[in-house]
Amino acid sequence: MKTIGFGPAALPLCLLLAGAAACGGSAPDARYPAREDGCPVRTYPGSPTIPVDDLGTVRVECRSAAGGACERRLLDQVCSRGGDVAWGMADNALTSATLVAHAAHSKRATRGPRERGCKVQVFTDAPPMKTENIGSVTAFCSEDDSRETCLRELEDQVCLLGGDVLWQVDGPTPEATSNGTGQRMHGRAAHTR
Repeated sequence: MKTIGFGPAALPLCLLLAGAAACGGSAPDARYPAREDGCPVRTYPGSPTIPVDDLGTVRVECRSAAGGACERRLLDQVCSRGGDVAWGMADNALTSATLVAHAAHSKRATRGPRERGCKVQVFTDAPPMKTENIGSVTAFCSEDDSRETCLRELEDQVCLLGGDVLWQVDGPTPEATSNGTGQRMHGRAAHTR
């Protein structure tokens, strides 16, 4: 059996890795970017009753914060992980100085990125059918591109996010870029449920 030794230079790295593991932290999930503090979060006392993607455990120290403010700080930790669900909330004692929850994100209807040129339904206002919002999309186009060309690029951005619905389209509007002038178009991507 071969043993491996670590020199003094490796000790700080080992302590850092051990500390990260002890805190229960996990790497962020690229599918769910961080959200702003105060974002809406569904809470469940026990296990969630909807399908979710787990994002790890979050924890806050609450020595001086009142109950509601401390819980909001915990939910803000869920937001910073990109979550919209906090579960296991009933595991915390009412007088606990540390609140812990499981951060998660409701499972998305999308099945992953789609190819450019995929079929996308476009709506000026909110879609008339049930959809799951994915997020904002932006297209940058040449100054000479037609509205249709710019719109197709915006639809392709929806495809790349796994969506099949584009709504609340705005533009194209002229914009100065480092390469001269161009056009920018915005919209919201969604997926039908």
